[in-house]
Amino acid sequence: MILTQPTAAETSQTSPAIAVGVDCGAGLTKVCLGIGSSQIKARTPSKVLEIKEELHDILQSNEGGHFFYHSGDRLDLVGREFLTGTLASWKAPTTHIKLSDDPTLKAEYGLHTLLGALATLPHRPEWNLHLVLSIHNVKVFKDLLTEKTNGSHTVSFNGKNTPPSQVNLNVSLVVPEGAGSYSYCVSVKPEPLIDRSAHAIAIDFGTSTVIPTVFAPGGAIIHRQVLFVGGCIDLLDAIASDSELIQFLGTGKAGSVEIIRQGIENTTFQYGTRNFNFRHIYARHLKPWLSDRLRLAFKEIEEWRDAAQSFVAWGGGVEMPLVGKMLQSQGITPVPSGCWANALGLQRMAFGRMQRGK
Repeated sequence: MILTQPTAAETSQTSPAIAVGVDCGAGLTKVCLGIGSSQIKARTPSKVLEIKEELHDILQSNEGGHFFYHSGDRLDLVGREFLTGTLASWKAPTTHIKLSDDPTLKAEYGLHTLLGALATLPHRPEWNLHLVLSIHNVKVFKDLLTEKTNGSHTVSFNGKNTPPSQVNLNVSLVVPEGAGSYSYCVSVKPEPLIDRSAHAIAIDFGTSTVIPTVFAPGGAIIHRQVLFVGGCIDLLDAIASDSELIQFLGTGKAGSVEIIRQGIENTTFQYGTRNFNFRHIYARHLKPWLSDRLRLAFKEIEEWRDAAQSFVAWGGGVEMPLVGKMLQSQGITPVPSGCWANALGLQRMAFGRMQRGK
């Protein structure tokens, strides 16, 4: 098997290459490794923190990683240590880096979030990964993301002194966000969600953005526009700033967006361990939030709407309670596992390219 852009470390690889899709979102990083029954998925919040002092204890979570960079192609990282995902927010709740803060951070810290995701998986002495990555602006960030991710990296996971892992990364392709979701939708069984032979429209409800996209037959992007309003984070902020929640907390400050996100994801709507259920507040804010974004999205894709044979919505926002029904009432098909659709499709693309030696 021939891999493109080989590094020196790859000449001594002993374990087989694994096709991997990496969706480095502003809110969540999703990594999908392998195919079929052996497929592994890892998801961590897109947060990073550099550790500059000894930890009191080793922190561990299935949604956060810890790595020490011994050596490799990222010379700027040698001798440095990082927490990612929930571990970053545990250690430094207000000062960690959130990739949603600045579009450039996805390229700058793409390697960190990928290594952090690998840290949540069982230890392997060697990882040989054939990657397809997605980024929101390929023209601007493709080269930077590739340069900062590609190559060989020797790291220790979950502590400085744990057995090192050799992580060999071959970036095969960088595609726009949504390309993986399209690939997933045209191939999902038993019935594809998108007809590949016709025009299709998709709305991506992400953490920080909402992106309507128009696809030509075959999947080429005709039109793609990031709306000027924010994604799910705007809804979470509205709930956190709701006067009823602020009054209950009694501090005069907004609630925690992270605690609210967890309450929505587990569908209990409980505010952490406090005796407060915010289901009614969620319902109150959800309709205006979604209606406003659909109105703007419809305006953006109006020219193509009548010709499109498929109209779908994907992204983490689609999986929030009540959203699916509201989308269906507008003639939009919510994609099951919407949060994972892009990573799953990217993995399929990586597998196909690896099979073809690309």
